[in-house]
Amino acid sequence: MTGLSLALVLILPGLLTVALASPALRAAAWRLVPLAPMPALALALMTAPDSAPVLRSDWLILGTELGLDSVSRLFLAFTAVLWIAAGSAARHWMRDDPRAAAFGICFLMAMTGNLGLILARDAASFYAFFALMSFSSYGLVLHERSDKARSAARLYIGFVIAGELALFAGLALTAAQAGSLLLSDLRASAPDGLAALLLLAGFGVKLGLVPLHFWLPPAHGAAPVPASAVLSGAMIKAGLFGMIATLPLGVTAFDDLGPLVMSAGLVTIFAALLLGVQQTNPKAVLGYSSVSQMGIIALGLGAGLLAPEAWPAILPALVFLAAHHALAKGALFLGVGAVAAQPDGRGRWLMLVALALPALVLAGLPATSGALGKETLKTALAAGSAVWLPWLVVALTLSGIATTLLMARHLFLLARQSPPAPQAVAPEAIALPFLGLALGAVMLPALWPWLAGSAGAPLAQAGTGPLWPVAAGLAIALGAGLDAHARRIGPAVFAAQLLAPFRAARARLTRVVAVRQRALRRLSVQVPRQIAARTLEWRLAQTAILVLIALVMALHLASEPRASVIPDSPGTSGAVTEGNL
Repeated sequence: MTGLSLALVLILPGLLTVALASPALRAAAWRLVPLAPMPALALALMTAPDSAPVLRSDWLILGTELGLDSVSRLFLAFTAVLWIAAGSAARHWMRDDPRAAAFGICFLMAMTGNLGLILARDAASFYAFFALMSFSSYGLVLHERSDKARSAARLYIGFVIAGELALFAGLALTAAQAGSLLLSDLRASAPDGLAALLLLAGFGVKLGLVPLHFWLPPAHGAAPVPASAVLSGAMIKAGLFGMIATLPLGVTAFDDLGPLVMSAGLVTIFAALLLGVQQTNPKAVLGYSSVSQMGIIALGLGAGLLAPEAWPAILPALVFLAAHHALAKGALFLGVGAVAAQPDGRGRWLMLVALALPALVLAGLPATSGALGKETLKTALAAGSAVWLPWLVVALTLSGIATTLLMARHLFLLARQSPPAPQAVAPEAIALPFLGLALGAVMLPALWPWLAGSAGAPLAQAGTGPLWPVAAGLAIALGAGLDAHARRIGPAVFAAQLLAPFRAARARLTRVVAVRQRALRRLSVQVPRQIAARTLEWRLAQTAILVLIALVMALHLASEPRASVIPDSPGTSGAVTEGNL
């Protein structure tokens, strides 16, 4: 049953490739494309972390051996998830494309090669699957047949051929020195410097390290959105996996190659920033971001080459960083399509807000997979070279600023002008795979201990990471944006725009004060008048009352009878006769 599971990982994509070539089966095959990586995901999830299932076929090529170990199992898991999401998006993105069948065939062949090289345990089958993935991707880059696509495809295939030649020579020399084609024997041997250098060059092309990176951003910018997601999220990780699978990391010290790879990593992190912020294509910016992130991987690889005793601690950190980058970068590329597919401005802004989440994860926001992975790698590097440690720690910390600036540039370009999308694609058909990968990138720290088993222990002991690199990157991006805006419109206009809110507030305050002053002036005039009017009314009322009282008294007195007085007679007193009282 285990052997059948290993074979099914490769059989299902192969059968769908044949079905896509048949017009009668093409519609049904497209519906099954998202399911092609499902056997790989099921195998990775159902295999115990420490088990190693193996399938041998002595009659195939030079004797093929497929299997899983603790490292390849993790690579197979996140690679299958990314291919599932990209396949779901590709099914709808290519619905009305006249070259959809050719794209689907190249897509499935590249998927077969990518999944197959992870399962391969011998040099011959590993090289065959690696070459199948690399050469099939040429069709993905060339798909649109535009001048930009043709130029990117020519550059891509040139680097692929050079890398494949270096890889074949390195594998042949290493296998000859080891006396075996098994990758485990190659790792246990001690190849000479030339064989190790050829392997590093062959895998370095796929990894996109400076100066072998020139193919990567143009290819990502020219390929359709679903292809860009797997080119950056899954296929460049084949370079890292190949180095882990073939080089004697943890066995032999390479005092010359270790510093060379670390130096290339340091240059790659920040050279990609300088080149990426000048791009005008949002997908090309993401391509340079991938180059910068692979520089971080190169720091760990170089440290492992220089100090074999540090490799057991470095390996889990690199595998986690590879999974983190696969999910976050796959989400970012599919997010470009999700933004482009929205029919109105409101939908585009909602997708942009959602797109900021994987961007911050990739930049290393504290407690996310980006920050935890770098903190784990810093801790692992402490077991290596004490001379290189300060430089590596500084580079890992400052890489957060570089990634934040690239993410800010990407979101700015995407908000400024949405890239084209097929008219028939449904918005939710691209938004759902994008949101699924974004959620996976956010949830990765919680899922990793369950998925990785004991290999996830270093992650649990890592710190949450500093906030200031991301904050500094955002501040620099804001300052650069304001500076560019000022240069575009002129200093005088920019100063006027900058002061406009303060002038508007001052004008508003002036209007309020003027209104209050006018109200006070009206009150100062109206109040005395009101008082005078009230006083006059009061006085008139009192006067009227007094007049009325006087009138009543006068009438009373007028109606009262007069008394007659009789003169006093002697001996008598005067008497008053009573009249009509």
